[in-house]
Amino acid sequence: MATIRANCFDASALVKVYVDEPCSPLVRDYFNHRSATKYSTPFCFYEALNILKSKWKYQGKIDESRYRHACFSLVAWYGASSRHVRDVELTAPETLGEVLRLTEKHGLDVSDAFQLHSVKAGYFSHLVNRSKTLLVTADVALAEAARAEDILVWNVLSEPEP
Repeated sequence: MATIRANCFDASALVKVYVDEPCSPLVRDYFNHRSATKYSTPFCFYEALNILKSKWKYQGKIDESRYRHACFSLVAWYGASSRHVRDVELTAPETLGEVLRLTEKHGLDVSDAFQLHSVKAGYFSHLVNRSKTLLVTADVALAEAARAEDILVWNVLSEPEP
């Protein structure tokens, strides 16, 4: 029986969907064919746009045409799938307190801590057991922190597809 669950794609995984990097074919196939319910947090969306900009403008890893196409595709997908997903209230004192706790406990940056908190307390957080939200990432430290917080995670760089 197939598992129906939400799949939260972080910035590192989203970029692999839209430009060629190590493990891109695997992530792109999962994104396009095996994850019916997929979303991203606002933080991940903006971070992915920034990564794409860096790959084009500063690293020269993609040309301007590829950069624009990747950004357009990412924005179109986010607008259709994630923009109306009710996320955690970013500036609420309890959110900020939890984000601070996560940064200190796991040595994460604030953006990564917001991602973990969003998976734990956001729109799809009520899903449990086999339907529990899966965090899809290529960030090793984020994957380790997610596991420590009892978040289901797939590190696309080193683990088989779930």
